[in-house]
Amino acid sequence: MSVRRALVDCAVLSLQDSCVFYPCCKSCFSRIDTDQLDTTTRCRCSRCGYRCLRDQVDYRYRLSLWVTRDSCIFGVTVFGNSLNAFFGIHASELQKLVEHLEGPVEPATRSRLLVKAVRDCFIGRHFIFVLEMAELPPLGEQVAGSNPS
Repeated sequence: MSVRRALVDCAVLSLQDSCVFYPCCKSCFSRIDTDQLDTTTRCRCSRCGYRCLRDQVDYRYRLSLWVTRDSCIFGVTVFGNSLNAFFGIHASELQKLVEHLEGPVEPATRSRLLVKAVRDCFIGRHFIFVLEMAELPPLGEQVAGSNPS
């Protein structure tokens, strides 16, 4: 099945969740569960088997948004380096700032402030998204081997 791309101008209504970045596999970009460690503090990707030390895990941006266009509301998830320009820094570097920055503000508070900043920067603004959709066969076109009854 082929993939079709479309440019769509949408207004952001809200965030679907508070995830701004996630630990990812350097090979396939899937989420790595950093809580499931073996005895040598290594992480393993359950999708492709990639392994690395916990402190070498990469992070990737992921913003899941509710957007509107022509009175339709739908979800859009934006991944990866396309968000570097909005944050001004790679996701791994931002994660280090949020989680490991020394100072009077706790990491949980920094995470909440990051989500608030994301809301303030994205909600109510228009963006042009590249949507990828699987092309479906035209209506009435039969699948090989199907019975037309």
